[in-house]
Amino acid sequence: MTEFVLTLAGAGAGLGLTLAFIGLHGLEPNGLPTFRRGRWLLAWWSTRRRSSARWTVACGAGALVWLVSGWPVAGLAIAAAGVFLPWLFGAGKLATERIERLEALEDWLRRLADVLRAGNAGLVGALQGAAHEASPAISAEVTALGQRLRTWHVADALLRFADDLDDQIGDAAAAGLCVAHRQGTGTAELLTTLARQIAADVAARRDAETERARRRSAARILLGLWAVMFVGFAAFGSDSYTSVYNSVGGQLVLAVVLGVVGVAMVWLRRLGVEPAAPRFLRERS
Repeated sequence: MTEFVLTLAGAGAGLGLTLAFIGLHGLEPNGLPTFRRGRWLLAWWSTRRRSSARWTVACGAGALVWLVSGWPVAGLAIAAAGVFLPWLFGAGKLATERIERLEALEDWLRRLADVLRAGNAGLVGALQGAAHEASPAISAEVTALGQRLRTWHVADALLRFADDLDDQIGDAAAAGLCVAHRQGTGTAELLTTLARQIAADVAARRDAETERARRRSAARILLGLWAVMFVGFAAFGSDSYTSVYNSVGGQLVLAVVLGVVGVAMVWLRRLGVEPAAPRFLRERS
């Protein structure tokens, strides 16, 4: 009966935290958590849908720990760790993807400038024919832009392109393309200038990411040491120290301790991700 009550309490706590995060960050029209301030929550949701095997393994490991130790909180913690650790340690991958997208945008703008200098097509024609030349990092966005230009107004298509990129640098590129379309002259030079500015921004982001990578490595080492100490204490500690966790009160204390560790890791993860710069082009629904 005690274990059942603790299980319900843990499930209720997890549901409560999830609802609290959704309440803070809002929902998209499709019912998924918004990317606006809680981008990590939607990323976690997408990852969960593609990683059912990891969920199964994590839940199985948690159940095994519960059965062996008799500590339901420890079992729930192991299951949660198996699910969330890839997200906690995925900040570096997210930063790398952002930088790769900007590098792809820089290269794409330079290619557009070369096409326009050759005089083979106007700006709209160059944009429509540029999908096959774009890097895979932005090929979907560039392809969608080319398709929209067939039926949409150029400014509207470029604004939606900025929404697809969802980055301040993408806004600058879209605004520059709008200006180039209206001017009609000096387009190649303008695109080259934009590409240079993006290259400078990429270099600055790489320098900042190097420092963040050191912090993330230190956090992983500290978490690993703490986990080894905890497992050693639980597995080889004297009964006089571990028996206290066999009670309901001991499990509640353990839940508080593990909860504090979890919150600290989430906080460190957020510190390890570059905050998104505010966009200046209004996003359209």
